Amino acid sequence: GVYAFVRGLVTAGAQARNQVMSWIIDALLVNVGATAMRPDRSKVSNSQTLLNLCITLLKLCEPFLNPKKIHLIDPLFPSTATAHGGVFAMTGDDAVPRLAENPSPPSTKYDPKNTFIPQCFFFTTRALHLGIVPSSSFHTSLMRQVNHTAYMLRQRGSDAVSDPNFNHILSMQYANETTILSHDMLADALQFYDTCAGYLLNIDDDVLGLMPEHLVDDMCDLLTFVARMTPRVMLRLSFGNAFKVVVKLLSPQYSQIVRSYNLRAKLGDVLYDVFLPQSSSSPNSGVPQSVSCDPATTAPYLLSDPSAQETLAPSLLLLYGEVERTGYYEKMSHRSHIASLLKYLWESKEHRPAFRRITQNKESFIKFANGIMNETNSLIASVMEKLPEIRRVQVQMANPTEWARLSEEQRETISSRHEENEQEVKRALPLCNKTLQMLGFLNTDDDIRKLFLLDEMCPRLVNMLLHVLTKLVGAKGLELKVDNPENYNFRPKEMLRDLCSIFASFSTAIEFQVECYKSGYYNPDLVSKSIKTCRKLSLLPPDAMETFSLLPEKIAASAKNIEDDNALTADAPDEFLDPLMCTFMKDPVLLPTSNTIIDRATITQHLLNDPHDPFNRKELTMSMVEEATELKARMKAWLDNKRSGMTS
Repeated sequence: GVYAFVRGLVTAGAQARNQVMSWIIDALLVNVGATAMRPDRSKVSNSQTLLNLCITLLKLCEPFLNPKKIHLIDPLFPSTATAHGGVFAMTGDDAVPRLAENPSPPSTKYDPKNTFIPQCFFFTTRALHLGIVPSSSFHTSLMRQVNHTAYMLRQRGSDAVSDPNFNHILSMQYANETTILSHDMLADALQFYDTCAGYLLNIDDDVLGLMPEHLVDDMCDLLTFVARMTPRVMLRLSFGNAFKVVVKLLSPQYSQIVRSYNLRAKLGDVLYDVFLPQSSSSPNSGVPQSVSCDPATTAPYLLSDPSAQETLAPSLLLLYGEVERTGYYEKMSHRSHIASLLKYLWESKEHRPAFRRITQNKESFIKFANGIMNETNSLIASVMEKLPEIRRVQVQMANPTEWARLSEEQRETISSRHEENEQEVKRALPLCNKTLQMLGFLNTDDDIRKLFLLDEMCPRLVNMLLHVLTKLVGAKGLELKVDNPENYNFRPKEMLRDLCSIFASFSTAIEFQVECYKSGYYNPDLVSKSIKTCRKLSLLPPDAMETFSLLPEKIAASAKNIEDDNALTADAPDEFLDPLMCTFMKDPVLLPTSNTIIDRATITQHLLNDPHDPFNRKELTMSMVEEATELKARMKAWLDNKRSGMTS
């Protein structure tokens, strides 16, 4: 075949080998547009040609993809234009992005012991980037198009089997499967990438930043593609190096090197799709169990790998915030995966020390927790708005007479909007469910619960919980009926269970009781209704149920103390009041950017969502805030005087 022909030329002597490599350089340069969403087929080779090039180069690499020869791959090759002929250009329109954002040029000169091995290795990474990876992406989009077309035809009452456009797309999918789902080709590519991962683990950090970004990006894309489309290919293959490099690049230390948020999000997706041990109900339950386990110990990599035990928990908390920049819809999927991973790590004793260390970095954890609460509020509001719309359209479509009365254009508009609402709910609800669960299990830890009870966090937590409770119970969420609710991951009883378990875990804390009373969302009847529902449906364990049922009484008791405090400070001078909240300040601080004094909790909450001074929009961080020592002393003296006057 092609490989035998090329191998014959490569082994025929230096002149023939140089001619072959020159042709490969030209082929890679001319096909730089092959990665486009819709490549111009008049300017790039067809996908079969590029796949043949991938297969040939993968075979040429086989002799040196072992521990004894891997050191012959000089990492300076992609940074040496005279060696790669422009394939890995660092400037110009066709510049190849590096792992690091602005890497410094190498301090040493490219001087390989063997010129062919680094050529073959790095050209293979580029060929895969232009061949197998775009073809796999195209296949995924084809499958989406087939599913979407079939759905639209069903909504019109048409028969997909007899529709020529549907059959054309379906035939394209089947034809594409014969090439892109080739078992041997995918297995060779996966093993090549695992070797690449091992190579990246062993090069210096200054050179690591110079590596082509697509090397790691493509590894992630192919791993997730195979795990979702044809996981049986992964059987009896090793992915230990891939796991270790993912953990390494996700770690807080390397977050300063790998700055692409989309790439970091993909690293998290690989952990979920490939290395999270799958249950029978998991969407990727077809991935062989051996893939996620270390063959030396048969234990899951996530639990047994020392680097994962040390860094993965804080890495995932950091990643949860970073994926905000990947796009509105994309971040939901990423965060849902991260929440599942965190839950798995939380349940293992191997990761508990790392979670304990997380609480020591108070600022980072508060940012993470604030992000969770913001997102939960937004998701619940969106879901509770769209579920009734979905129900109305379901009823409308179920009535043939009413549906037929509409014009075709009206049906198209309604169906299109209905599909958008369904997709939105299907994206939002899994994350919403997992976020509530994550808040629940995190707050079983005393140290983490104390962080949520801080002045800057407790009001946000209470308002979020009561807001969700209002939407779920007050808006008759439990009575909301939609056809096939499981298709949307809509499980109102489970949501109420998770929510009320969080209330139960905080109900004995005085800070929580006080903030419940002060919250504009608090309604005693709403909480009492939730307690009755939980008891009726046996949603909580007996001890949690008992604790939760006492919450209204405790809030009422706290109300008396709040009223006494309000009476004490009712005539406080204006300078003692928070300029934003108009409440008596507990811990006044000075904002140097506007020379304004404000309560510490107020400015801390503000800066979690907006890094600017609220009074003049200048950039501001908590580290810049100063103590208002003199005012604090006067406030204390004033309070002491008031209290002594009340007792005399």
